[in-house]
Amino acid sequence: MKNRKVLLLIICLIITTIIIFLIKSNYKNAKFGNNISNKSADEIKNYILNIESYKAVATITIKSNKNENTYKVEQKFNKENNQYKQEIIEPENIKGVQFTYDGNTLKIENTKLNLHKIYSNYNYINSNQLSLISFIEDYKQNPNSNIKEENNIIILETDSSLANQYVAHKKLYINREKNKIEKMEIQDMTQNTKIYILYNEIEINETQNEEIVAFSIYAYDKDI
Repeated sequence: MKNRKVLLLIICLIITTIIIFLIKSNYKNAKFGNNISNKSADEIKNYILNIESYKAVATITIKSNKNENTYKVEQKFNKENNQYKQEIIEPENIKGVQFTYDGNTLKIENTKLNLHKIYSNYNYINSNQLSLISFIEDYKQNPNSNIKEENNIIILETDSSLANQYVAHKKLYINREKNKIEKMEIQDMTQNTKIYILYNEIEINETQNEEIVAFSIYAYDKDI
């Protein structure tokens, strides 16, 4: 009798473990609007265009005529207060530099290093044009924005609102198989990719406004 009770307990524990595993798996898919492989391209597009918040760790490569620079950053956005923050994780010499944008004002601060200047080859890393939310705004505003699908990859394309020869065209890639936003490419007017953003980690609609640090009272008045 005792052995039977132990056996039943073990079976219950196994069933509970399986249920927890299935719930967690479904929850992960729910982060991106359930499993996107079951959605149409237009449904995926509408989901992206109505993102309320996101948090991402991304690798950003910026190319110029003279050199190429790579950064690892953390980006956060919450629509409630329209706050976007990007903090540099790598390279080490500018680690901790934060860019915070509220739709009108871009503020730059350094939380970890006594850094007074970022030299000219760091152009564009401090631009909110690198944010996913900037892409969404451009896509909504531009009547020529379009969507296509190639080999299970949804590609959203639009033009930048900057009307800049170096930041002219944007492409966002959503991978159906991986169930995630995969990368963004920003091209110049000759369709050469100048900025490449690879999303190593990304969470959609889970970022609380408290996670995005409010603007510092003090902002650098020098070039950083």
